[in-house]
Amino acid sequence: MPLTRPGPPTPPAAVAGAPEGARRPPVRGEAPPPARAGAAPPDEPVLRALRWEALLGDPDDPANPYGRAALAAAGGVDLPRPDPAWGPLPPGAGARGCDEPAGQLVRVLRPLLRRDTALAHDWVIRPLLTGAPRGTAEPPAAAGHRARLAELLVPAALVAATGDLLRTTARHVAALAPGRPGARQWQPVLAAVFADLLACESLTAVALRALDTADGGGDVLPAATGYVVPRLVGGLLGDLELVLNDSLSGPAATEREALARQSAIRTAARVDRTAVASGRARLIRLLPRLADASEQPGHPAPRELFRLGAPTGPGTGPHGADAYGGGHGGGRGPAAPAPDATALAAVLPAAAGRPDRAGDTPARAALTRFARRLATEQRALRGPSRSAAATASDPAARALADRQALLLLAAAVLGVQETAAEDHGGFLGGCDWALLALERVVRRLGVPLPGDAPDPVDAVWTELAERIRAGVDCDVYGTRLLW
Repeated sequence: MPLTRPGPPTPPAAVAGAPEGARRPPVRGEAPPPARAGAAPPDEPVLRALRWEALLGDPDDPANPYGRAALAAAGGVDLPRPDPAWGPLPPGAGARGCDEPAGQLVRVLRPLLRRDTALAHDWVIRPLLTGAPRGTAEPPAAAGHRARLAELLVPAALVAATGDLLRTTARHVAALAPGRPGARQWQPVLAAVFADLLACESLTAVALRALDTADGGGDVLPAATGYVVPRLVGGLLGDLELVLNDSLSGPAATEREALARQSAIRTAARVDRTAVASGRARLIRLLPRLADASEQPGHPAPRELFRLGAPTGPGTGPHGADAYGGGHGGGRGPAAPAPDATALAAVLPAAAGRPDRAGDTPARAALTRFARRLATEQRALRGPSRSAAATASDPAARALADRQALLLLAAAVLGVQETAAEDHGGFLGGCDWALLALERVVRRLGVPLPGDAPDPVDAVWTELAERIRAGVDCDVYGTRLLW
């Protein structure tokens, strides 16, 4: 199955500022990728991410102050500082303000986010939360953008770090002898974790891209993403723990230690149960806006919002800024739905209304049936969401927030999959991961599954195992790793 990746990266030693010899060790059994005539070079975010990964060094080197052993010993408290010789952190953090598209910044920061959640919080997220230096005048719009960016970097860090744990766990499971009793029983669990992580990253990436629109997006997606992603990731960490406890022997296994550390630092990074409850309370207050967004006619979802990896910024949509619903704010009153909520709310009905075609594969037809089931749920939630009590103490309001967040997650999955299918295909443009992710959304909603859906688990596991073999990240971009 083809991988979705940006192509062979420039060797890290050739990246500006990378230390000599910082070359990814070859994957066992893997031949070096041949040079392709006329191949497009990696884009700027990929090269900058490679530089940061090289500067952070080999995570398994016990002498590396930014390695797993040193960070585990720090315990999320006495964390190392970045080397001054590296220069400033990527633009978008600290005193320089948010002067870089958020969708690009998160790709540049991915090596840091993947390395350690506490380190990412200390180096990037906390400086964003503390704001501009004293005496520096900061417009209210810039302060709001900075706060939303910091809020969205938290789920981005959780997804990246959990993806690293998934790679470690899947590498262990893939290396088990095929004849070992129960060796295959963990593969469906890891495939489901992979699909869920791709779904969480899709929602996070769409929310970050919405920040780069002319209006700066809105409050709905940051609130929903900041709530549902940490909540789901907590369950995924439990799934990985189950696999490791069943398949590993010995309490001091490296994989188990890494998992325990990630679970422990969630509190230090402010993504514990208290933070999740706070995000749900914010989403509850926005339920009427979500209900209004799902009733907006004539607003097809802009493909640029779901075109992950493409440049972002005001006016980058197919029809300029207006493609995101409102341009620079003209004609959109303060109580109108934000463009991000309107765009995502349009995805499910649009997919549900797609006519059945004779040439559709069983998986493509199943995706349409899932969209129809979810669009029905979306319509059913309009009335209750509009009249919901704006208090987190109301059980009905909490249940509505849970369901609306899952519907936004499903809409992001469909939007990303359909756009990738139109642009380049590959794994992200295929139906398998989206079908598994939507099946898990429907199960969490507790509504009946559409019938006659093919089982995508084997295909998703095959992709995950191939990424492990080839040294590729578990992200939506299929990023080639150095270490």
